[in-house]
Amino acid sequence: MKTTKDHPAVEMLRSEIELMVSDRDALLRVAGAAAKFVEKVNIAKLPVSAIPYAEALASSVNALSEESFKEALAAIKRR
Repeated sequence: MKTTKDHPAVEMLRSEIELMVSDRDALLRVAGAAAKFVEKVNIAKLPVSAIPYAEALASSVNALSEESFKEALAAIKRR
């Protein structure tokens, strides 16, 4: 009987899952930093050209589930 190390498909799947977990961690840090930025930014002092981007960022942060939002904030606290 072959072990999982002998199955290239299993190894490829393992690599993909590890990449997804790593990407998720990075995205949580980005979301956490974005949330803190939105909290702290004074929109009145932003250049007019930046306002649509700030609004898009705020909307994206607000679209996070509560659980993801908490994980995102925790991710930036760990750094």
